[in-house]
Amino acid sequence: MAREPWLFASDIDNTLTGDEPALRELGATLADMRERGELVLFLVTGRRLDQVVPGFEAEGIPVPDAVVSQVGTEIYLPPYGATSRPLEAWDQLLRQRFNRAQAETFLEGVEGLEIQPARFNTPLKVSCYLDKAPDPHEAAATIARRVEPEAEAYQVVWSSGRDLDVIPAAAGKGRAIRFLIEHLSLKPRGVIVAGDSGNDRSMFDEFGRGIVVANAQDELAALRNDPAAAKDIDLYFARAPYAAGVAEGLRQFGVL
Repeated sequence: MAREPWLFASDIDNTLTGDEPALRELGATLADMRERGELVLFLVTGRRLDQVVPGFEAEGIPVPDAVVSQVGTEIYLPPYGATSRPLEAWDQLLRQRFNRAQAETFLEGVEGLEIQPARFNTPLKVSCYLDKAPDPHEAAATIARRVEPEAEAYQVVWSSGRDLDVIPAAAGKGRAIRFLIEHLSLKPRGVIVAGDSGNDRSMFDEFGRGIVVANAQDELAALRNDPAAAKDIDLYFARAPYAAGVAEGLRQFGVL
């Protein structure tokens, strides 16, 4: 009897990308495993779908079984292209409690805050930059405190010392992966995740087993010294950065 496949969910930028030869080698291996029915692959990213698809050829990003985009607020199933639309069931779930106009009020009056370009702001995501704030981390903390009373409807995702998103409480990378597993009736042998920054944290919290690449941002690398995380999450801190670190971790967990 064939064994159930592994499920591997990975961030793209600075997790898979950053070392193109290593990514193309890993991508070919993952594609072979998918073809043999040994692996289900999800790409879980802050990118828009139209930024992901060109990367299949140009960057060597492997073609996945699903794309979770816009920091876990949109899900796409194949085939991927200009006419692709977000998975309706996920979209409807997130719209139940999220009000974009109210989400925008959490950002009002924060010194140095800059709203991201319109293409990165969607009906389900309010996105800004905080790197020009006098103290970006304190600015992020201020926004988080404003959101806290409305935590049943909204959450803050803070990443890379610059990017802040207000998204539905029901959204996020980890919850989107969980939704996909149930929506597709998957029963994976195990779930492994990989990331490099704060917006990947929810994947580690949700599934408890993951790869932190060597080039990870401080907010994720700090998990190494977090006793609570060490207790609850089986983490592999790769010695190599980017795709080489991902491959290293997949070997450590017995996927490769």
